[in-house]
Amino acid sequence: MQPLPAAANASVHAAKPFHPPDADDQPMLSHQIKRRLRSAQTHFPGIRTAKFSAYNWATRNLGWRVEPEFKLLDALAPCELAIDIGGNWGQSIYALQRHARPARTVSFEPNPQLAARLQATFAGDPTVQIESFALGDTPGEFELYLPSYRGYEYDGLASLDYDSAAQWLNPERMAGFDPNLLKICKHKIEVRTLDSYGLTPDIIKIDVQGHEEAVIRGGMETIRRGQPALIIEDPTPGLIALLADGGLEHFGLVGGRLIPGDLSQPNSLFLSEAKRKLLEA
Repeated sequence: MQPLPAAANASVHAAKPFHPPDADDQPMLSHQIKRRLRSAQTHFPGIRTAKFSAYNWATRNLGWRVEPEFKLLDALAPCELAIDIGGNWGQSIYALQRHARPARTVSFEPNPQLAARLQATFAGDPTVQIESFALGDTPGEFELYLPSYRGYEYDGLASLDYDSAAQWLNPERMAGFDPNLLKICKHKIEVRTLDSYGLTPDIIKIDVQGHEEAVIRGGMETIRRGQPALIIEDPTPGLIALLADGGLEHFGLVGGRLIPGDLSQPNSLFLSEAKRKLLEA
């Protein structure tokens, strides 16, 4: 994006007519804005708290900034239990509450700072349970990797997989990226399996930065028992095969329609035949 002309130059040169960007240019323009914002927020850490507070207020009170897959869950409301794996700042909890209206929500967030924030945020809501653990296929203690750039922690990119945490920030995603300013912090966390909780969920949302397959492997009994609707970002072929073995078919939501096997959208849905019929009714 070029800088605006200086005022002195503006008085000399005739103003050029404004032409709005073509539709084909919009994705590139949005990408460039996001690159610059990611860089800017590392200079002003308070932006992050203000941003997520505003986002969550808008989701809770106005239904804004809710992904279409969550809106589709209106057809399953009210439900008994929703599980949010990767609680982050609580944005999915609010989206689930607004559309699925679960009697109970269990959210897993292993990042100690974010888990503490979630516990404080939802302390007055008896329907929300925050579990400060990671989920995987093997219980034990593991390292949680958290990228930090210029001292600004990208908590939404924390992962049990080092490469997933280390490689997301790059020159393609951040303007003026300097690899020397990128640090990967480590936190020792406890990992449990979803099956160890003995839950029977109606809905599960998973966003764990590349660790989704391990979460599913550790929760196959839960999935077979409850046949929940799942929302997962960028599923791998291995994950799709695992869930098919558990009785759930893969769909993409395109133009309001469930398309079997579609991977064109950021999120995917995994549904039993019974839940698919409910969502399409």
